This record gives sequence, C-alpha cells and structure tokens, in this order.
Amino acid sequence: MPTLFALSFALGGCTVAINQDSFFPQTMPAPAAALTAPPGYTMEEAMIVLPSVGTVHVVRLDNPASEATLIYSGGNGSFVAGQSQMAAALADAAKTDIILYDYPGRGGTTVPPTIDASLATGPALLEALRARGWIGRAGLFAYGLSFGGSQAAAMVRNGGFDGLIIEGSAADIPRIGRGFVPALVRPFVRLRVDPVLARFEYAEYAIASGAPILLVSSADDRIVAAPIMRDFAADLRAKKVDVTFVSVPGGHGSALDDPAARAAVTRFLATHARPAGG
Repeated sequence: MPTLFALSFALGGCTVAINQDSFFPQTMPAPAAALTAPPGYTMEEAMIVLPSVGTVHVVRLDNPASEATLIYSGGNGSFVAGQSQMAAALADAAKTDIILYDYPGRGGTTVPPTIDASLATGPALLEALRARGWIGRAGLFAYGLSFGGSQAAAMVRNGGFDGLIIEGSAADIPRIGRGFVPALVRPFVRLRVDPVLARFEYAEYAIASGAPILLVSSADDRIVAAPIMRDFAADLRAKKVDVTFVSVPGGHGSALDDPAARAAVTRFLATHARPAGG
C-alpha cells in the first residue's frame, strides 16, 4: 500500500531531500488490526535474532500442501500486522508458504534504520530462516512492493532464488523517492539524494541474482507510473535478464486485487519453481 513518505522541502529552494530517514520512517502508528492467516494456512510467529544486525519480527504462513516459499517485502509504510488482505491475495496467487517480516521500528524489529543494516538483513535473515526449516525445497521466491522492491532485490543478490517479483517500484532508490513527491509539484522540485544511498545498487542486485524477474505495474499508479516500470523492464532486457512485464488496472499497491495479476504470479511461480526436493 502507499507509504507515508517523509519529505523535507527547503524554503526558497524547493528541494526534496531523500535520505535514510526517508525510507525508514520511525513515527508511524501501528495498525489496530492483527494479521490473520489465509484459509488453509497456519501461522507461526517469531522474533529472530540476526547476529551483528538486530532482531527481526517474522511471520510464516504455512501452506501444508506446498514446499515452495515466497518472502514478501512490503512498502516502507507497511506493518506485518496490517497485511491480512495482501496475504490472502498472495496466497490465492502463489499457493506457497509466505514469509513476512517487519522493518526497523515495527513489530518489535530492532534492526537500525540504515542502508548498511538493510543490506545486511537479507542474507542474515535467509540464513536464519533456513536454520529454522522455514524455507522449503521446491522453489524460493521474493516479492517486493514499492520500496519493498529494493529490499527484495537486496535479499536475492547473492543468488539461490528461483524468481523475483517486483510490484510498483522503480529501478533505483532516487526514482522510488521521487515517486512520493506530490505529482502537482514534481516538475518544480529538485531531488537531493544522500550519497550513502548510492551504495544501495537496487537494479544491479536484481541482475546479480541471476533469477528471472516478473514486474507488475498498475496502470493508474501515481507513485511509480507505468512508463517508469516499462523502462525498468526494457533496461533489464537490454542486460539479458529474463523479465516479464504485466500491467493491470488500479493504483499503487493494488495489483494483487486484479485477477490478471494473480494469474501472472501463478504462472511465474509454476514456470520457475524447482521440483519438490530439488
């Protein structure tokens, strides 16, 4: 869903500053709702300690009929507790086990809200999930929505994934940030990006994974417009990446509400999942 993005406008210069604090807002209220498991799924919750990184709140939604796993990274305004509707739609599409986790400052996660900690989280979390037996033997996929696209790309960068799905996200951190500038003023502002964010090589991580990629765009997305995602797909194809692009009606974060998007996810996983025990 759309994030509550922290923007700072410099008086007289109309400059939007994008920094680490922008991507990990720490003052957002937690939702009143609690996560519920989709029909046919069971839920297991844990606070997982990642050495030298911090503690991460993680929830596993287990489909007893599946040995494949999909790890979901939400937008930067998301809480696991508020993801029941998304989890139900994703379960309908994927039929896999689903793993959700909270970003810094949410659900008890204590990882520092920095780019370096974010980059360290993915590999460390994967190691911990494997040690718990929460990653199955019939395919491993990552799904990232909006800002979560960057987190999913960072998670898959060392390989070992059978596919990467990105919904409503641009090819790099500055373009993600610019998408959250109100559309009416976007042509009139300058974007100032903290140099530390340059270390987060979002598109390069996706390419380095060697995994096929599904890009899902919503035609009426006002945060990350469809042409931006089409350009992202074209850039990936030019670099010989196996990429599929799908566009469906709706706004930012709503793609899985559309049957065509869910069908695209189903096809993508069926095409690329390893056989059970593989």
